[in-house]
Order: sequence, then structure tokens, then C-alpha cells
Amino acid sequence: MQRQNIRRNNDVSHDGHRIRLTDLVEKAGIENVSNIQSVEFFLTYIFPRGDVNPLAHRLLDRYGNFGNIIDASVNDLIKVDGLNKRSAKKIKLFGELMYLYSSSKMTKSLSINNTGEFLDAMEELLRFHNTESLFLFAFDHGYNFIQKRRYDLKQVREVGIDPLEFYEFIYSTRLSYLAVAHNHPSGTALPSPDDHNAVHRIDSLMVNLSCEFFDSFIVGRDGIYSQRQESFVRIFESVDNIINFIQTKH
Repeated sequence: MQRQNIRRNNDVSHDGHRIRLTDLVEKAGIENVSNIQSVEFFLTYIFPRGDVNPLAHRLLDRYGNFGNIIDASVNDLIKVDGLNKRSAKKIKLFGELMYLYSSSKMTKSLSINNTGEFLDAMEELLRFHNTESLFLFAFDHGYNFIQKRRYDLKQVREVGIDPLEFYEFIYSTRLSYLAVAHNHPSGTALPSPDDHNAVHRIDSLMVNLSCEFFDSFIVGRDGIYSQRQESFVRIFESVDNIINFIQTKH
């Protein structure tokens, strides 16, 4: 009986801490709390009860920041004391929810005629994600967004684009224009030989189809590159770039 009372008192204490933490995040904003508090707040969604503060410390000690925690593999996460395969999967799949949030904001009002808006969408989808992904975007004859499809870029590079799946996307969406985008999470957006080959492959698949391959974009750490224009269409300003810019002005 005494042990049960201690457990209940601990639960009440932890519940009170969670309420205070939630109120703090709501009031200050998630970007204005400490790294420990932000990770701890996130973990309350993974673990409905209990003290997750020690686990937040262990995760930050191992991975350094929230983004690295989400990008870690399940097999690596389960090495952290306090995580099993199920909870590690929940953490890993949170990245999918982030993709869903970004993707759901892409409505049919999006148009490739509005270049800035489309670049904003690609930046949000791909700039801050360490998972390599490839997107196909379908647009109608008025350049309005219809639908998109996401692929694991590593798998695409290993086995190539499946022609049947590619054609199914084109015919099911009845697109007039196709745009492609993928990311280079840890490097420049400049295209590699594989990227050039992939564009040639898509061009060959679209021969004799009543639609057009609009462009292929690469999102890297330094900006967004257009393979059709063979140039950067957006530059991401890093701290080094800003410092260099200031130095050249003085």
C-alpha cells in the first residue's frame, strides 16, 4: 500500500510538471525555451506518463539537438537507455508528421507560375530534412498544382525510377507539366553526375507523352538549383556567406 501511494504521489508530481511545461511552451513559444525543455515537451507525446526529463538529457547528450534526434535511425535510438523499439519508432515517425504538415500546406492554389511560392514550398519540404527524398509534382495546363508523390531517394538511386509507377502517376493525375525535386541534405545543391543521368532518364520516359517535363530542382545546404536553367534559383544565406558579404562591402 505504501509503495502504491509513493507511485501515485510521483505521478501527481510529474503531471504537475507536465502542466507547467505545457503552459511555459504555450506562453513563451517552443523556440524560446531551453533545448532540454523542448525535447522534454516532445517526449511527453511519446510517453503519456512518467518523468521524461532524464531521457531528454540522454538524448541531447547523444545527438546534440532535436533535429538529430528525429533523424536518428530506430536501431540507433534503441541504444539510448529508456527507449525500446516501439518508442524509438514513434520518435522516428514524427519526421513523417512533419512532412505531412508541410505537405498539407501545398494546396491547389499553388502554381509554378508563382516561382517564389513554389520555391518556398520546396524549401519547406526539403531544406531542413536529413532524409534524402525525391518528389514528383503534377501541374495542370494552367500551371496549378494537382498532386505530389514522395520517394526514398536512396532506393531510387539503387534501382532507378520504376517506369510503371512513373507512368501511373502521370496518367492518374492527368498532368500537363511535371516538376521534380530532391535534396542533398549534407552538401551543395550543385548536381552530381547521377542527378544529370536522372534528368536524362525522365526525359526519355516522357518521349511521345502529351505533357512536359518542366524542371528538376535540387535543394541543398546552399540553395535551390534548377537543372533546366543550370543555375541557382535561390541562395540560402549561411553565417559564412553573410560575413563574407559584409567584408566585401568594407
